[in-house]
Amino acid sequence: MSEERRKKTDLVLSNGEYAFTQDSTTGSVKVLTGPTVVNVTGQESPVVYDPDSQRFVSVALEDAAKKSPLAPQGFYVELRNPADNAGHPNEGSKEAPPALLMGQRENIPGPTTFSLWPQQVATVIEGHRLRSNQYVLGRVYDEDAAKANWQKAVLKETAGEGDGETQGTISELTEEDLAVGKLFVIKGTQASFYIPPTGVEVVPDESGAFVRDALTLERLQYCILVDENGDKDYQRGPKVVFPKPTQRFFRDNDGAKVFKPTELNPIQGIHVKVIAGYEEDGRRYEEGEELFITGKETSIYFPRPEHSLIRYDGSAKHFATAVPEGEARYVMDRNTGVIRTVAGPTMLLPDPRTEVIVRRVLSEQECGLWYPGNEEAQRYNAAMAALVRRTPSTRPAVSEGEARRLKKGKGGREVQVGLADKSTVNSGAAGAVADEWLRAATFTEPRSLMLDSRYVGVPAIRPFTGYAVMVVNKRGDRRVVRGPTNVLLEYDERLEVVATSTGVPKSEAHRARDVYLRLRDNRVEDSVALMCRDRIGVTVQLALRVDFEGEETTRWFEVSDWVKLLCDHVRGRLRDSARTLPVDAVWNDPADFVHRALFADPANPRLTFEENAMVLVAAEVEHAQVDDEEVATMLRDAELGRVSAALEAERGKTELAREREAQAIAQQKAEAQAETARFQAALETERVERELALIRARVDADVKAVEKRAEEQAAKDALEDARQKSALARKERSASLEESIARGQVDVVSARLQAEARAAVARFEAAQGPLSEAILALGHQEVLAKVAEAVSAQRLLGGKDVADVVSKLFEGTALQDVFARIERNAGGPSPTNGVTAD
Repeated sequence: MSEERRKKTDLVLSNGEYAFTQDSTTGSVKVLTGPTVVNVTGQESPVVYDPDSQRFVSVALEDAAKKSPLAPQGFYVELRNPADNAGHPNEGSKEAPPALLMGQRENIPGPTTFSLWPQQVATVIEGHRLRSNQYVLGRVYDEDAAKANWQKAVLKETAGEGDGETQGTISELTEEDLAVGKLFVIKGTQASFYIPPTGVEVVPDESGAFVRDALTLERLQYCILVDENGDKDYQRGPKVVFPKPTQRFFRDNDGAKVFKPTELNPIQGIHVKVIAGYEEDGRRYEEGEELFITGKETSIYFPRPEHSLIRYDGSAKHFATAVPEGEARYVMDRNTGVIRTVAGPTMLLPDPRTEVIVRRVLSEQECGLWYPGNEEAQRYNAAMAALVRRTPSTRPAVSEGEARRLKKGKGGREVQVGLADKSTVNSGAAGAVADEWLRAATFTEPRSLMLDSRYVGVPAIRPFTGYAVMVVNKRGDRRVVRGPTNVLLEYDERLEVVATSTGVPKSEAHRARDVYLRLRDNRVEDSVALMCRDRIGVTVQLALRVDFEGEETTRWFEVSDWVKLLCDHVRGRLRDSARTLPVDAVWNDPADFVHRALFADPANPRLTFEENAMVLVAAEVEHAQVDDEEVATMLRDAELGRVSAALEAERGKTELAREREAQAIAQQKAEAQAETARFQAALETERVERELALIRARVDADVKAVEKRAEEQAAKDALEDARQKSALARKERSASLEESIARGQVDVVSARLQAEARAAVARFEAAQGPLSEAILALGHQEVLAKVAEAVSAQRLLGGKDVADVVSKLFEGTALQDVFARIERNAGGPSPTNGVTAD
């Protein structure tokens, strides 16, 4: 803002600016157009026009200047309250306004700019540029102006011929059709640019945008156009959809306008109602007819305006339910009420027009008998029973949707009443994601009715091995099924209940009810009061084992209380037999009494009941008691005496056997000790013999050594003779004589040594015992060394015999007495054969 504008009385307006001043005396408003300088007098005040309140508002002088509206090329000005002469204020002037056409509008294409008269409002709007998938919605607001200016519209047609559809578009309009309120569409396929003439306006959308986007549909997509009269038009892709002027795109709750068709496979279907007759593929469909379309006929379903989708509990698509092997489902005909059983394995897709899956009613008693011990099943059936009672229906059934709604607690939170009542319900519409199908990962249960059952389908009864059940229908037909197997009950079938007496003794006051009959190893305990021949009562407690046999299985269930039949028969037989026997015969051996009374052959117990093919195969006596205490005491004392005598006899036998065993052990011990002594003596003899052999070897070695030394000495003498040959010549005779004498001495000594050796051997053999003792007492190699030294040839040549040498060698030692004893036993000193040592 310049300095001049800040002055209170002067206002400089440049090109393209204008300002309003109001005369305070007359109230008239004038427009000042730049370029000029505004000198505001005391009788004038600057004002601006407020289009909302349609009044002039006083402002500061510097705020009075306004920019003139400027519409460049491709824009247009929507001018409200145009001048009657279609003129605008001149530049650089101060003028009073002319007469205005109040309430009217004028569209002025650009490029243009001008100042505004007081009470005029100008809006600069960009020309409407359209792509091929865009459009604008035009509306005639002034019929006369539209007709007069229709040819002045700026409309640039596209090079192509458009999409061929002209209904509701500008192409079909003529000047005669331009009535007030007339709507028309300008498609981007027909024109790429448009500026409306005076009398025509472009209607903005909800967001205020003038150019609207058409709906581009890809393959496997569709949209719904809803007309003002309620008609619906279904458009399928691929195409660009331009709505008619009176049509709008249908939006779902999420605001989506593009939808995917419904994908169907052979186990899925949708239920539709024909709301308008039509013909397709040579067939006429009448209004009110219902259709069930599955994937077998139509794999991809696009809606039609003649079809109305029937939803069940919010579900648009029907899914088949899987019936596995060994299971089944009840299907009821909605028209006749007939219920049939569909057994698996199969994928059950009932036709909702005529069929509905139902669940069978199980009473609390049936649930307890058929599924004994299954508390979860009982709780679920109780919850379903309460649900059926709350259902406002004339029939004892409730739909799946009602069940889900009734299970929801406060705040919409779901209350779980069982494991089998959850199901996921999907709508029939999918999201627009190119050509991709989005499939739910969860399984959707088909529409069904709950008839107070824990399980989804047919009650499955699975008797275990060794059990049987009887199935009875309303017609009276019966069949017996033996386990292990799987029984699928028809809708009118039930299980026969068997009631058995309980307690000990068995009584009918409290009976156990069951549907499962055990065929093997049934154990029944009972107590029987007997009266013996001597009027003494005996109470016997029994354990009976019962089997059911035979091929005619229905006979097993002929008797409802087979326990009572068994106990009554056994009691009768035992009582009849006890009346003929004394009390001691019953009490002493009650097991033998029971077997003889019940079985014809006690070794092969078997009692058959013809009434129900029941067989008693064993009877055990758990306890027997005499009712009279005095008699019981006497019987116990007598039994105690017999037992004591038997125990005493048994004790004597045991002690005798123990003594015999002890003597046998002692004998075996003595024999073992004698054998050990013999073995030790043999070992000692062998050791002594080895030592004697060693001594003999050493003596032989000494003799050989002496002979060798003698030979060496002779050799030395011969050498000495040779050396002294000259001397020997003088003493030849003398030498020969000495040599002869020496040889004779050697022969004598050798003979004596041999004789002494033989004598020593004889002495050693005679003194084997004492010598062995001596050697054992010494037990050392030094003794043998001394003995060898004593018998050496060196000492023998010295004139000493072995005995003498050994005696002197061990003189003063511990072996002195031993060798003295040896010498005495040998008979004194060894003879020397008359040879004495020199």
